[in-house]
Parts: sequence; structure tokens; C-alpha cells
Amino acid sequence: MSPNKARKRLACIRCVLDTVKNIKTNKPLPKELCFVPHEVEYVVSNDSTTGSNKHTSLSFKVWNAPMKRDGFVFGKITVPETEFKTFSLVVTGDEYADDMGDWIELTKDSFKHVEVNADIKATHVIEGAWILWHARDNPRSENVPLLVPKHELSDGANKQSQSKDDIFDGWTSALIKSKQDDDKKSKPVYKWMNVVESNYMLRIIPSQLPSNADMDAISKLSTPPPNWSMETDEELVRFLVDNCKTHGQTMGGASKYIEQVTVSTEQEFASNLLDGDADTFWESDGSLGRHYIRLQIMAGVIIQKLIIGVDQTDDNYMPSRILVHGTTENGQTKMLNETRIDCTSQTGDVLIMENAPEFYPTVEIRIKECKDDGIDCRIHYIKIVSSKQKQSGLNRALFDKDLMRYPKLESVDVKNRDLLYNRSRALNRFMTLFDSVIQYLLPSWEYTAGTYSCLEAIRQLLPLSRRRQGLIENCLRESQGATPSSMARIFINRHLAAEHLVDPSQDPEAKNSIFNQLYEALRPDKCEVKLDYRWPVKYDQWWECKFIGEGIIDQGGGFRDSLSDLAEELCPSSQNNSPLPLPYFVRSPNQTATSNVYRDCYVPNPDCHQSSRYEWIGQLMGACLRGKESLVISLPPLIWKLLNGESISFDKDYHTIDATEVQLHESLLKAEEEKFNEAFGNILTYTTTLSNGRVVGLKEKGETEYVKFEDIKEFLSLAVTKRLNEFNEQVNAMRCGLEKVVPKAVLTLMTWQELEHRVCGEPEITVEALKKSAHYEDFEDENDTTIKYLWHAIEKFTNEDRSRFLRFVTGRRRLPTPLYITRSKLTTPANSLPESATCSHTLFLPTYTSATNAEEKLRYAAYNCIAIDADMSPWED
Repeated sequence: MSPNKARKRLACIRCVLDTVKNIKTNKPLPKELCFVPHEVEYVVSNDSTTGSNKHTSLSFKVWNAPMKRDGFVFGKITVPETEFKTFSLVVTGDEYADDMGDWIELTKDSFKHVEVNADIKATHVIEGAWILWHARDNPRSENVPLLVPKHELSDGANKQSQSKDDIFDGWTSALIKSKQDDDKKSKPVYKWMNVVESNYMLRIIPSQLPSNADMDAISKLSTPPPNWSMETDEELVRFLVDNCKTHGQTMGGASKYIEQVTVSTEQEFASNLLDGDADTFWESDGSLGRHYIRLQIMAGVIIQKLIIGVDQTDDNYMPSRILVHGTTENGQTKMLNETRIDCTSQTGDVLIMENAPEFYPTVEIRIKECKDDGIDCRIHYIKIVSSKQKQSGLNRALFDKDLMRYPKLESVDVKNRDLLYNRSRALNRFMTLFDSVIQYLLPSWEYTAGTYSCLEAIRQLLPLSRRRQGLIENCLRESQGATPSSMARIFINRHLAAEHLVDPSQDPEAKNSIFNQLYEALRPDKCEVKLDYRWPVKYDQWWECKFIGEGIIDQGGGFRDSLSDLAEELCPSSQNNSPLPLPYFVRSPNQTATSNVYRDCYVPNPDCHQSSRYEWIGQLMGACLRGKESLVISLPPLIWKLLNGESISFDKDYHTIDATEVQLHESLLKAEEEKFNEAFGNILTYTTTLSNGRVVGLKEKGETEYVKFEDIKEFLSLAVTKRLNEFNEQVNAMRCGLEKVVPKAVLTLMTWQELEHRVCGEPEITVEALKKSAHYEDFEDENDTTIKYLWHAIEKFTNEDRSRFLRFVTGRRRLPTPLYITRSKLTTPANSLPESATCSHTLFLPTYTSATNAEEKLRYAAYNCIAIDADMSPWED
């Protein structure tokens, strides 16, 4: 790595750290990250003057404002072919994009190009002028705009001149670079990344923003919206991930950028790769590992994305491992990327390379492996996005939609949704910067910049990263073990396990449980087959079960049954309060309280000190994360956060375990002295009750010392410390097992929600299953109009909506659970919000006048459930 590149990389890391700090403290983001030039000069694209896209003239409608902002056309700009090379248009540097595409706003100096309609000129005062310079997802032009920023045309030349810096080092390079920077102070800068790299380099004299900075536009991106918080940023990221298109939906063809295609065999079918038809394909005929597709790239085309089309129905013709090599203009060949493909689920576009650093005249796609060691391969098509193409910017219209599923965002008035748009643009910039240095922030790399803590702080923002998922999958593949040559054979007596479930007191050590039978049989000192739990994805049966007294031949079903039975023993789905079959987890306090959240969750038993068994549970979690199996254990978010290394707090997280305790703390903080003495005087001691019901002292002789009013904060601080750390021993053991199977770098890049999903699977809640759980009170049957509206609404819900609805009514996120539906009070107005009583699993359903009203109110209640729960809060008694 050249010294100049190293300095730029460190500059980016410094900016990442600054940005993380400012996001956490809700301060303005670095101005360098939010840089916007005051003006940008646009010229006619070279693609408009040559080739199949050649135009004899160009014409642009001119609007007084973007169409989605009630704009209207008041004129046009016409550019004849004779002026293509001399025409230029100066516009403001800020960005704006909507459903139609990307807009640019003309400066006053550019008004001279506009031919204003006579009737408009006579009746309107024109204060702005906008051009739609790039239509959104326009397949006819393959996303190549007719106008381009002039500064982008010289990027290639700039890169060549910058490469000369690489020959300098030490003081010589520093002095020359300093003089170059002084010379450039008066020159305009257009790219925010260049400003970051320049201003965050270490210098004796701190750098300033370029002279052409638009401070008003920078302030819009930098300043957080009013009443903002990091939690709002996290919800905004969820919104963006849920609503923005993937790269595969905006790709163009490749024929425009490829001069010639040469393949290893079957040359007559090579044209199928460029016909854009997913039903045709090129099929090789040769030796495994020697298949290739060689692309001769047109001059000057820098590949931003290289994509191939695959089809999982091709079976063992489907490629599973691909290398991409590029040959430079001086003949040097280098490997650009390696891609592993999931042959079990992936069909369609597969991104095999992105962001090529330079122009490669020849790019070679080498197919090294196919599914199930297949000899030949099939590729259906090739797509390329080049540096000449433009993908549309973030769509402002996204923020005009109903944000009911995102309560923190919905609180922003519709008239002020530009605040969400600008914040999203800033977060996207930050994640682009983060992606440029992500590999230097991971804890598993030999060299890191000591910035692992910054990943913890922004964990919930990581789903915006485009590189993260690829790094996760590559890390999992590189760290996977070999497929075992033989399979462990386990003998399980399910009859004894069933007897244990009926009366666990007869087997206090749970020796007859499925869990213990499996654990003992798979212990390293007893099992003949060494298990590292890092098996490849295609290894989908980890052991073979022989069920004593049963005539079952295990070809995978018995193994999965044993895993399901084990999970059910750890966290029973039954609703009764019968004794638990295993000592490793206990029912969370929320299960026995009238809280309406996470009433189906279990937590580690603070009094269980069998670390080796907790570690094995962690290993099973890791194996599920790597493979296709699920270990359905119902843990609250706080435990998943601890397992994943995310930060937790009592106020924000502990309510998922013991909401009553959190509300008690809030009441004590707000209590006046007189009321405190009446309710707690000579009653409240320096003790707290752990999740398993055991009372512990918070200080020496705390059981006999009463809490005084002036000592409330001390008491609460001690209680919070005790409760947040009560599971440390158990969670640390589980995490130890998890990290034996899954590299720490992978967990660092995942959110706790993703960890839970990959371990437990997606809890599917069907409408039919909900109907089977429903019991009607005050309704004759499900043919009642209001009940019909209810089910019509639920049918339109997503699975996440139904999970939220179930939690709103029952406090549980998964079935089975009873669901009682009764009428609201007679005094309740029609079309009101529903209420619920989670302790009795009851939904109080108002009368609705339409299915649309029912859907709207029920969805709102599902996402804002705590505020309208009809249960009596225990601290209000």
C-alpha cells in the first residue's frame, strides 16, 4: 500500500470515529461528510454524441419545482447537435430525487438557456427552474444520463496524476503534498469523499472546507432533526432497509460495454450471455475448475457491478464458487474478487464483483466449483453497471407514505418529512464511508485501527452496509470445518424423557431428558466422532438418532426431532406454570406479571452454574447460525444483545425481562418524600428479587437496612447493577460456545435481531393458525361484520404485523396461545383504537364501519401497543 493511500484510509477511519461519536451524542455530523458544492457545471454526455444513443439534438423540460412538489412545466432547454461540445449548464450542488428520478436546480445564470412559454410568462412569477436530468430506472437508456457533471469527465486523468504520489515517501511526499494542497485551496472540490480524505489527514495546520462549499446545504445534512436520538436513527435505518430496492432491480445489460466474449468451450452459445434472456444460457463442456468466460471490455469502461444470472433448478450445473480476474493495460493480471453462491436458494442476479479500482481491458470469470461437485456449469446472462451509468438517488417520495410501522418516524409532521430525507442521505453517506474501511475495523483481523468499540455503538445501523453481508458469508465459509467422514450415532429413550416431562421431581438432575441424553452422548470424551459444529451448510444432519423402542430409521427427521425436543425442554411453549424440565432457564418475571411485552420469554437461571452445558447450548446456536436448522428458544432482546456483544441499559432493555421492576424504579424516582414514606418507609430494604425469585442483598446487611428517601438514587443504582449482571456467568458461557463456532467478526457485524433470526428461524404466524386460536365472546360467530373486518385486516398484515398484533393481545410473539375476542364497551365510539388485556389474552374490539378502518386501527395498535394496553399496571394498585 502506498503512503498516500494509507493516509487516506486513516483519514476515513478518523471520520468514521467522529461520525459515530456525533451520532451517539446527537451532535451535528462532520461537515466534511456532509459536504455539498455550491454549484456544479453539467455538460452533454459523450454517450449522447456517439454510438446507438446518438442524438441530433437534446431537449429538456424546465419545471418551476419537481413534479411531486406540485411543479409545472414553464419552458424548455434545447441543445442542437452543433453545440454539444460547448454547451454547459450551471446548477446548484444539492441533490433531490423522487419517483420520477433525479432533479437539478438551475442557477440564475443558467436561466438564459430557458425558452419560457409565453402564456406561463404572462401569468406566473417563476422563482425556480428544475430539470429532470436522469429518469428513475429507465431501461431504455440503461440509466446513462444525457447530461453529466463536467468534473466527472476528468476523474480518469486525475487518478493517473494522483498515482504519481505513490512513488514518494516520508518527508518528500509530505512536503510535495502540502504544496499541492495549498495550490488547490482556491480550486473547487465536488466530491464529499475527497473532502473527507483531505481534511482528516493529520496536518500541522488544520484544513478548512473548500471555498465552494454550500454551507446551507451542508447544515441540512449535518444537523439532526429536532428531538432526535440514536434510537430514531436506528428506526430510520429499519425503514430504509424495508423500503429501498436491492441492486438487482436496477441493472442494465452488458452488451453495450463488451466488445467480445470468449468462453472455455461451446463458443457458439456465448451470445446467450448477452441476450438478456434468463431462459437461455451458456453451458460448458470440459473439466471441473477450468471453465471461464473472458470479457473484452470497451475502452474507458470502469465496472461498478459485474453480475451473472443463475438458476437453482440447474442442479449440479449451478456454479458455487467463482473467481474474477482483471488484466490491466500493461498486461498485469490480478484477482479482483471471490464469490461463493448459495446453491440451495439463490436464483437470478448474483453480484460477483463491484467497484473495480481502474479500467481492465480484459475481465475473466473463472468458475472453479459447481453444486455437489458438478463437472460442467450453466450461466444464464451477464450484466454490467459501468462508471458511465447512474443509479437514481434516494427517493424523497418514500417519506410521504404511511409510517405507522415506525412510530418514532411517524411523529415527524408530514410537512417536515424533508428532515427524514436529509438524515437518510447523511446516513447513507456515512455507511458508504464505513464500507470503505470496514475490513480494518473487524476484531479478527491481524491489524485493526483499535476501533472495535465503534462497531458496538452503531450495530443497529449496519443493515445499511452493502459490504457487510458479503463479509459475513465469506468469514463463515473461510472458517468452516470439513464434512465429517462418519456420523455420530445417538441412542435416545423418548419414553423416559416423556415421563420426566410429566413429573421432573422424579429426576432432579434431568438425566432422562432429551437434552441430557444428547449432551452426554456427544461429549468429546464419549463420542467417537469429533464435532466442531463448524460444518458446511450442505451438511444438514449432525447426528443420527436411534430411538429406543421405536421403529424409526433416521434419515434426517429423527435428528431434527431431537433438536426440536431439546429446544422445547429448554424453553417450553406451554402456557401453564408446571415445573420446568431443565434448570438452565427460568420463566422471565414478565410471564407472571400483567405486562404486555415478551410474556413468552425465558432467561438464564442465575443459580445454575453448569457452565459446560451453557457452552454447549452456545455451540448449538452457532451450528444453527451456520446451517439450515433452527433452535427455537424464546429469549428476550436483552439476552440476545448480551450474546451478540451489544450494549444494554436498564431503562431501554430491562423491561423485556421485568417490566414491573422498571416501572417501580420510575415510580421511586418520581415519588415525593411524604408519599415515599407512606408507601415504603420501614418496608423497602437494600434487596432485590432476581429473575428466578431469589431475594439477594445489595450491600452488606442490606436485608435489614431500610432505604431512606434521600438514599433512593443509591438504592436504585445498586439494584440496576445487580439486575443487569445477574446472568453474566451463564451468558458468558453461552457466548463462549457461540464464538467457538462463529468467528467474533461475524457476530460483530450482525444485529441481535439477525442473530435471533438465524438461530431460531422466522416465526411464521398464518391467518389460519390465528383463527384456530380465536375464541369469541359477545359475538355470535365469525360471520359478524366486525369479526369479518378483523380477519380481512389480518389477512392484509405482513408476518411481522401479525407477530406484533399477537404480542399486543397476548404478550407473546409466537403461537400457540389462546386469543379471546370480545366487544368493546358500548360507550366506545365506532372506529376507535382497540384495547387489550394481555393477562387474559383478550382483544377488546370496537365496531368498525369498513375493513380499511379496521386494518388501520389494528395495525396502529400493534405497533404502539404499550400505550393502549387495558391491563391494570401493578404499581397503580
